[in-house]
Amino acid sequence: MPREVGANAFMAVALGALEGGLVGVIVKTRFEAVGEPLLINMTVALVAGAPALANLASLTIAGMAHGKDKPRWVAALMAIAALALLGIALAPVHAAGLVLLTVCMIAGRLAWAGVVTLRSAIWRANFPRHVRARITGRITVTFSLIMASTAGVVGLTMEWWDDAYRVAYPLAAAMGLWAALRYRRTRLRQAGRILREEQDSTPDSAPVGIRAILGILRNDVWYRRYMVTMFVFGSGNLMVIALLVIILNEQFGFGRFHQVLVTTTLPLLMVAVFTPLWARRFDRIHILDYRARHSWTFVFALGLFALASITGLVALFWLGALALGAAFAGGQLGWNLGHNDFATDAQSTLYMGIHVTLTGLRGLLAPLAGVAGYQLLESVEPGLGRYILLFPFALTVGGAFTFIHLARKRRREISQ
Repeated sequence: MPREVGANAFMAVALGALEGGLVGVIVKTRFEAVGEPLLINMTVALVAGAPALANLASLTIAGMAHGKDKPRWVAALMAIAALALLGIALAPVHAAGLVLLTVCMIAGRLAWAGVVTLRSAIWRANFPRHVRARITGRITVTFSLIMASTAGVVGLTMEWWDDAYRVAYPLAAAMGLWAALRYRRTRLRQAGRILREEQDSTPDSAPVGIRAILGILRNDVWYRRYMVTMFVFGSGNLMVIALLVIILNEQFGFGRFHQVLVTTTLPLLMVAVFTPLWARRFDRIHILDYRARHSWTFVFALGLFALASITGLVALFWLGALALGAAFAGGQLGWNLGHNDFATDAQSTLYMGIHVTLTGLRGLLAPLAGVAGYQLLESVEPGLGRYILLFPFALTVGGAFTFIHLARKRRREISQ
């Protein structure tokens, strides 16, 4: 655990710079004159959704690392994520530079998606189930505090100097590279047994593909139900950050620092505060029961944002940011560990790969759909776009009710 905490502390600086909300603010405020508002806003949707979108590569990475030394793979992917920051820092303020920034952002998050997928198997092997969430929670608290501080400092310095990120990002990249070097020395408990089981689960050593995905979703009914509900529920959560960046800028005239505070820094600080509370609950119950309770924190947060946008009560944006962080705290635990309540040891990476791949799909579609809806409403009447936040709110409410139904249905089946 000390090595996990230490390496992740350094990596958190790099990931704080790669946060979708922060990079979205850079695109919206620094590259605004590069193209038409529709182009800029769609780019904001891409970079804000990149942390989730990048998960589309998780199954490919899981297949490439199948039967291999996972700590070394994680270290290499950490290094790639850190190096992507240099491209963002060097991107010139014109159309080609906007493309370079977007490509580097997505590339960095692609690498990090691989880290999350492979690291899940490492945590499963190294940390027992009854304390796994609490240990993960400690790592997450450290990670969130440093990410929040990094994003906040970059946002604040950009209020004084537009190009402050061009200095901050190379420094963050150096921290990420140091984290990668530290992680190479991480040990995996019972590594030989786990590698043998992985190789036995796919005798031909072929990378994990669509057939394996469909096989699990066809045979594991409860995991399929969980994934379908997460797709609807998570789509609402994933489109809100891009919409907030645009609405706070265009409709309410927030400055760079305040935009970063609402979309990135305050939520991450609340992740650090609330993660230990959610971790204690997570260790005691099944993921469906956990989601049936936790999902309402997202409903509350998105409800506050929608109300703030429609009524113009700016204070509700700040309250919404705090509530969103509390929701993210519990959501990260469920996202990183929830699949373990369905998977065997040998299939843990594959189950996680399915989860993050579907997250990547909604990470691509949801922010673009939300921004397209915003632009459509604005084309009908300027100012009408602020009502778009009702859309992610409705998706989240629907998912929350479905989790309650699934949890009750599962308990009834067990009791019979």
